[in-house]
Amino acid sequence: MSEQAEVHSAQTLASGGIGRKPPKAGPTSSGRPTEALGTLTEKMGTGENAKNSIVWMTITWSFSIATAISFLFFSLVVCYKDFSYLESIKSVWSLFIPLITLALGYAFGKSK
Repeated sequence: MSEQAEVHSAQTLASGGIGRKPPKAGPTSSGRPTEALGTLTEKMGTGENAKNSIVWMTITWSFSIATAISFLFFSLVVCYKDFSYLESIKSVWSLFIPLITLALGYAFGKSK
């Protein structure tokens, strides 16, 4: 392996792989260095924004999953004319409603 290829391989490994940029770190407005940005940090933010993002993602996914499962049970009611599946819809929402109210309570009830 040539010396130039070895240098390129070392640079590629140091940057985290082919096509990846090394994580950025720099001072914040307060003068303290920031954390290196990862994949989750780029999507959700940092600090207070990350906490709020997780809460709202929990609420969104809970509604989405419960709605999808309820729709599937409702389609069984329509197809088979069997109303016992309606009890299953109630049990799905009884699982997700406490999770949603917990997340909403955290989002709006936390003190500053």
